[in-house]
Amino acid sequence: MILKTKPLHDIQHGEYLVYRAGIVELVGYRFWTESLGSDREWIIQTTQARIYNVLHKEFSNIGSFLYSLRYDYMVFIDGNSKPQKYINILNKARKVSPVPLRIAISCGKTPVEAQSKATRALLSIEVQGLLFDVPNKCRLSPIAAIHSDFNDFTGKIKEVSIYETYSELTKFYVRLKSFIMRNGGLTFYLGGDNFVSFLPARKLNKAIKFLKEVPHLKSGIGVHRIPRRALTLATKALDEIRENRGNDKVKVLLFGENA
Repeated sequence: MILKTKPLHDIQHGEYLVYRAGIVELVGYRFWTESLGSDREWIIQTTQARIYNVLHKEFSNIGSFLYSLRYDYMVFIDGNSKPQKYINILNKARKVSPVPLRIAISCGKTPVEAQSKATRALLSIEVQGLLFDVPNKCRLSPIAAIHSDFNDFTGKIKEVSIYETYSELTKFYVRLKSFIMRNGGLTFYLGGDNFVSFLPARKLNKAIKFLKEVPHLKSGIGVHRIPRRALTLATKALDEIRENRGNDKVKVLLFGENA
């Protein structure tokens, strides 16, 4: 089922909302887990991995970036895709999911605002399927993807322990998320010592200043209207920092530059 809302009128200074984000929900997930009996955790973990594998591939194929927040809810930065593409994703996900899924997509002046609206929209309905809460004039603005990691963080394991180094990473993760969210963006932990943030391109100078002040951190930044392409540019920029082995802490690649 697909629901399309009427055009939004939340416009300031003559500008339409310019970022799209959404939420994926596994409907009735908690009740399903509780039906599995006491020896259920291995079933839950393998099922979650299977669902996430399918969804992540399909979202990447349409230029979006998906991240699992607590497995029954996932957030994504939308790549300007048409509703039918998300309906196709729902149909594929149903083949591996033990519960129904639904998706809400909204538009906002920042990714944070867009996902907040999508959350409220999702919680306001009881049907399965797609809620496409996007006005016709919602034209995506360039989004900045920031791919960050630390210099020789793996080597620090020899000094302390794996768990202690992971604890340090989580502390930084909280700090980074807080800063990016205050500036309208979203941050996700990618594993290892890698993080990705998406925020409005107009906030980039402030973000660069913050990143340069973090010891031993290096960050590649990509700017593009499509999240997947922005992240590709960001990772390319980070790879170039690694290869050059200089003093650069931040490198920015824009759409059209080595893209």
